This record gives sequence, structure tokens and C-alpha cells, in this order.
Amino acid sequence: MDLAMPGVQQFAANVPQRYQGSTVAPFDPSQTTGQMMALGAASPQQQLADNAVSTSNFYTSGDIWNPSSNANLTGAINAATRPITQQLTQSTLPAIRQDAISTGNFGGSRQGIAEGLASQAASQATGDTASKVAEAEYQANLDAQIKALGLTPQTQQAQLAPATTTSGVGDVRQGQTQAQINQTVGNFNYDQYAPFLQSQEILSLLQGLPGGGTVTTGSVPNSSPGVGQALGSAATGATLGSAIMPGIGTAAGAGIGALLPFILH
Repeated sequence: MDLAMPGVQQFAANVPQRYQGSTVAPFDPSQTTGQMMALGAASPQQQLADNAVSTSNFYTSGDIWNPSSNANLTGAINAATRPITQQLTQSTLPAIRQDAISTGNFGGSRQGIAEGLASQAASQATGDTASKVAEAEYQANLDAQIKALGLTPQTQQAQLAPATTTSGVGDVRQGQTQAQINQTVGNFNYDQYAPFLQSQEILSLLQGLPGGGTVTTGSVPNSSPGVGQALGSAATGATLGSAIMPGIGTAAGAGIGALLPFILH
């Protein structure tokens, strides 16, 4: 008790102090940098999303079939049909006219019919070629655009990769800083409670000493001289007997203690 009481008295007389510093680690500079990089990537990501929406709208509208609104389609059709037109104007029609001149039918109905049939065939070939080109061009562009649209999320995620890496390094550093703060707070709290904890442990040791424990005392009516004293002496004797030799010593100590008041009376 003499060893334990100073720590108990000190704990009772002083309120434990609270750690005065911050217990939460602030953002690491790498985390802040990563956050700024992520915010910087937001604008390009939005641009990608806007382009994807525009492309989707274009390919789901009827304008894709209109050469006037699709420059690539117009160029492809012109390139495919140009040889047909050139063949008609530079070869087929001049040949028909030359034949009509040589046969003396220039300007006649036969020449007109021949030129009409040639122009009709050329026009039909031009239309068929334009349709095939439009279909092939549409399919090729559609496949390419679908693939591009499918890669939009990956592209946006790739724009965030540098920010994610930088922030990840900051997360590790902040975790280490937080662990160090926790250690400092734990050490501070231990110093606050150490004297009391030491006293508490000393008091707990008393329970394990021979004779240690809780003793309950009471009073009995003093109906006969020496009875109360005998009971008290019996309890004392039992405690001492237990300390000397548990079991047999307990009974013997109780018996001797009970007889002492009568022997000494």
C-alpha cells in the first residue's frame, strides 16, 4: 500500500492532460499535386465525352447518308464514279458521233438513240457505284467509330493515370505520417497514466499475497462474555493459519484463536 498510494494520490490530484497537437495527418504534397492533376484532366475528359456524344448523334441520324453533310462520303463517291463519266464523255459518245458521221446519220434518230442508251447505262453505273461506295464507306466508318466510342472510357481513365499514381504515393506518405502521430499520441497518453497503472498493478499483487483478499467484519450480540472476542480471534487465527499452512492451518488457527479469549480472560 505504501508503494501504491503515491501513484494513486497523484492520479487523483491531477486531471490527465489531453494531447494538444493535431491527431490527424494533413494531406501530403503528392496528394495535393495528384488532386490538381485530376482536376486538370477533367476538361479533356469532358471534351472526349462531348465528341463521343456528337459522333453517336451523327451516326444515328439521317445525315450520314447525305453526301452534302459527309465530305468523306462525297469524295469517295466522286472518285468512284469519275471514270464512268469520263468513259461516257471522252470515249463512248465521241465514238457514236464518229460512227454517225461516217455513215451519214449524224444528227439522226439512230445517233440520238445510241447516245441516250449510252448515257442511261453510264447513269445507272454511276448510281450503282455511288450506292456501293456509300454503303462501304458508311460501314467502314461506323466500325471505326464504334471502336473509338468503346475505347472512350479507357482513354479517359488513361488521362487520370498520372494523377492516380501521384496521389497513391501521397496516400502512402500520409499513412506513415499518421502512424507517427498515433505513436506520439500513444506515448503521451502512456506517460499520463503510467504512475496510476503502476500503482494499480501493485495493488493487484496484494490480492495474490498469502492472507490477501477481502475480509468482512461484523458484530454479534455480546450475550456471553468472551463470545464476541472468541469469534473475532477465530477469524484472525484462521487468516494466520491460512498464511502459514493453507487447509489444515486454517482450521487449527481458527480453533486456537477461538480459545485464546477464554484462556486469557
